[in-house]
Amino acid sequence: MKRIAALTALLAAALTTSALAQQPKTVFTVVRPTQWGSYNLNPFTPGDQHLLPTNSVIYESLFYINTLNSKVTNVLGTKYAWSKDATTLSVTTRDGVKWTDGKPFTANDVAFTFNYLKKYPALDTSAIWKSGLESVKANGKTVTFTFAKANVSTFQYIAHQPIVPEHVWSAITSPLTETNQKPVGTGPFVFDTYSQQALRVLKNANYWMPSQPYVDAIVWLSTNSNDAALLKLLKGEADYGYIGVSDPEGGYAKKGANNTYYWPVTGDNFLYFNTAKAPFNDAAFRRALSQAIDTRDVAQKAYAGVANAAHPSGMIPGQQQEWLTASARNTTVKYDPAAADAALSKAGYKKNAQGQRLGKDGKALPAFKILVGAGWTDFITMAQVISENLKKVGINTQIDQQAWSSYAGGLQTGTYDMGISWGWGGGPTPYYLYNQSFGPEFSAPVGKTAASNLARYTNPAITAALAQFRSSSDEATQKKAINTIASTIMRDMPWLPLTDRFEFSLYNTSRFTGFPTKQAPYNAGTADDTIGARLMYLNVKPK
Repeated sequence: MKRIAALTALLAAALTTSALAQQPKTVFTVVRPTQWGSYNLNPFTPGDQHLLPTNSVIYESLFYINTLNSKVTNVLGTKYAWSKDATTLSVTTRDGVKWTDGKPFTANDVAFTFNYLKKYPALDTSAIWKSGLESVKANGKTVTFTFAKANVSTFQYIAHQPIVPEHVWSAITSPLTETNQKPVGTGPFVFDTYSQQALRVLKNANYWMPSQPYVDAIVWLSTNSNDAALLKLLKGEADYGYIGVSDPEGGYAKKGANNTYYWPVTGDNFLYFNTAKAPFNDAAFRRALSQAIDTRDVAQKAYAGVANAAHPSGMIPGQQQEWLTASARNTTVKYDPAAADAALSKAGYKKNAQGQRLGKDGKALPAFKILVGAGWTDFITMAQVISENLKKVGINTQIDQQAWSSYAGGLQTGTYDMGISWGWGGGPTPYYLYNQSFGPEFSAPVGKTAASNLARYTNPAITAALAQFRSSSDEATQKKAINTIASTIMRDMPWLPLTDRFEFSLYNTSRFTGFPTKQAPYNAGTADDTIGARLMYLNVKPK
């Protein structure tokens, strides 16, 4: 009763009187250690700068691919098949689905969605059309994707694209600025209420899975830091939080019988160098800085030994054995401040009498900013270690904490110096991380929004290797391409892989069961605003 009263009080401060009059019986509460942006439910908004429920519970994709085990879960698609020459993909769409305005979902909506991306290229953040797609057509229940040449690696991007209704979006001619505040989707929930403190969605009474979801509503509560979000979980004021705490075992799980966590390794955390800005456009400078940073200490202090230092290829442990040669696996960036200091001087960045590092022009280098999310204790800790390390070689830094919109915006528009973030790409093979991180089509001039090439680094050898990978289904050819990419980035260091990155799911299981776990990994533990999170919202049920 105390928890219900506390939650009601929290919601009362944020939700309207009319909304409170319609309180649902079972409410699943998510706590978010960040401030969300404006009232935007546009699934096409670049950089996930729409509100959290948009692509997790309102709009649905054709399929969901679990990056932990490559399992494909059917959503709006029920079957898919490639032609023998891998130039045609056929997808069968689901019967009996309705949009939340009551109109039927059809294959035409799928074809429209992908052709809409072609019409407005800025929406195509996965570069589907730039990957050789020539046409998308609907015929009955089937949607046919035709490519100029074999490109089976594009399937993940097609599978995960949110599908929108043609009868709504065909009338929207400015999709980049559209806020879509009355969204029409096929998902298990419909949007109800927005404020800066709380968001709420209600169960879709006409959802195509008649027995699910098991809860009547989901509420997201906003906090200004990881610590504040964690406290709500510990007090039982929230059921789930995607929170990067430093010690999930000792600092959370041991503090209550109902406290559990699910942290599968699905990526890395990186220190991105803005290669569009001097001196970070100099590979020698980047290599020296990388050598000056103790990634083992970064991992130890940020995650209390739960995480390991990342491999310099940026590849997760589960993929290294299969995709890297033995020599590449054994490659390291050895922490050596003395060697880093000498390398900087050799590259033309000498020190003055006060020990301050100078640029090649002889002028003192400024204090470089390290961009992190405001209140994200794990990233802040990483930045603190990095700052201490770089100071030893005469590089001064400042930790720049920004709210999500300006944090993501700074990374994507290239206005930062250095920034800590996860890899903006990933999948069942290393191709997906490398493609979205270094493909030219995912970059942009400084000031323009880059979809995911945050370092703004491209290299002809990498571009050619990416093309080689996606045009072949031969495993040996694909492995050769991956090793070309890995060796190139380990030489040029457009980023420094810092730590293994987990999916940071924390649960308070006092009221609900059915969460994804290591024993039941039906999703990859992905964040609360992703298409994978939809499966959690469908499966959690009251005890």
